[in-house]
Amino acid sequence: MDSWLLRNDSDGGRPRSGTVFVGGFVLGGLIIGTLGCVYAPQFSKAIAAADGKELMRKLPKFIYDEEKALEKTRKVLALKIEQLNAAIDDVSAQLRSEDASRSCEL
Repeated sequence: MDSWLLRNDSDGGRPRSGTVFVGGFVLGGLIIGTLGCVYAPQFSKAIAAADGKELMRKLPKFIYDEEKALEKTRKVLALKIEQLNAAIDDVSAQLRSEDASRSCEL
């Protein structure tokens, strides 16, 4: 019990670093949460009011470029999917013709 009293006396009555950290964490969370609640509706209204192209112009350049790259990738993938579907259709047609010729031979 004496060691506990000595520890409290040795820190000079100052709060411990863990207590300060938790207090700062809670206070920061409250401040950021309040700012989010205040400004989020304004951002939502601005985004809802803007059409797609106007919004893209307002975005930072790296995000806009990323959207362009994603669109290009989507187009390339769609083309490759079309090519794969055509190849599958060709193989399927060949297999059907082979099955038809085999059934005629029997």
